[in-house]
Amino acid sequence: MKLNPKIFKVLLLAFVSVTLMNCAGDGEEPEQIDHSIAAQLTSPGNGATFTVSNPVDLNIKVNKPEGISNLAIYINDVLYKGDLAAETQTVKLVTDATSKVGKYSIKFSYTDAGGKSRADYRDVYFFSDITPVQKTAEIIATYPHAKTSYTQGLEFYQGKLFEGTGQYNQSILAEVELTTGTKLRETPLEGTTFGEGITILNDKIYQITYRKGECYVYDMDFNVLNTFTYDGEGWGLCNDGKSLIMSNGSSEIVWRNPETFAVERSIDVFDDRISVGNLNELELINGSLFMNLYTENRIAEVDTATGKVIAYIDCQAIATAGADPGNDVLNGIAYNPETGKIYMTGKWWPKLFEVRFN
Repeated sequence: MKLNPKIFKVLLLAFVSVTLMNCAGDGEEPEQIDHSIAAQLTSPGNGATFTVSNPVDLNIKVNKPEGISNLAIYINDVLYKGDLAAETQTVKLVTDATSKVGKYSIKFSYTDAGGKSRADYRDVYFFSDITPVQKTAEIIATYPHAKTSYTQGLEFYQGKLFEGTGQYNQSILAEVELTTGTKLRETPLEGTTFGEGITILNDKIYQITYRKGECYVYDMDFNVLNTFTYDGEGWGLCNDGKSLIMSNGSSEIVWRNPETFAVERSIDVFDDRISVGNLNELELINGSLFMNLYTENRIAEVDTATGKVIAYIDCQAIATAGADPGNDVLNGIAYNPETGKIYMTGKWWPKLFEVRFN
């Protein structure tokens, strides 16, 4: 089997997630007070972890109040508290059940006595206040799937099944017959391109790439209409009827404008213990995001507003039923809105399954 180029990144992301998990609940570690500067943020410490719905103290130490002004706190580059008094004080960072999980960038800024802008920065992390429900994927029906397809994207559109595949010199976009697994039509990508997720919105097919930083836009006849570029890696892709939703292998999910590919908003995916990385193929089902966790036989169901993991779905039964020499990992979720049925497969798998999440 070919060495999968994502393995190193998976190991790195696993290390980062474990590091965050080990820090969870540590609270805040005060910074060293530097009396030579006029004012500073003394806590929380950089990298401190908390749970949403619990207030966090932002402690400001003013050492030299004479002449300083414009004291303010920014959260993720948005003004949180302005016109603060030039004195030692505590500002409460308040979150609730509707707040996003993930990284919060804190900036304390002020103007010193000489008129120069000064700032102190911290990154802290918020975990979910809910424990994910544990579910199981049950096999309802089994269909053939092309063993040659290294599945990266799987999607129904107007009752038809489309698939995007990966690997250099093997990546394609195809329409597939569900009951036989036959490729009804296909178009190859360039040999130097590693295809990733696909989605279809307003009669346009979008296909992202692994490390090339390109998204191809096709019409329904597989003619290329446009090519967008982006920074970083491309992994999974779906849409909500208005925007494209994309993963990049980290814990981040971004919403992109389908006309410009510009980022509109983002969430980080966290449960109550860890940052959840390796987010791969995506599918939006009844308002929740379902995503393959790369190299794992399970799926995360995620709230699109906050990034909280709602449920983990055990897919071991699917992996066992799809086992075959040369198989790679579980990947590919497709929801047919016309029938309400969900389908799953994997990379180089000979089977595709209709499933139900219990």
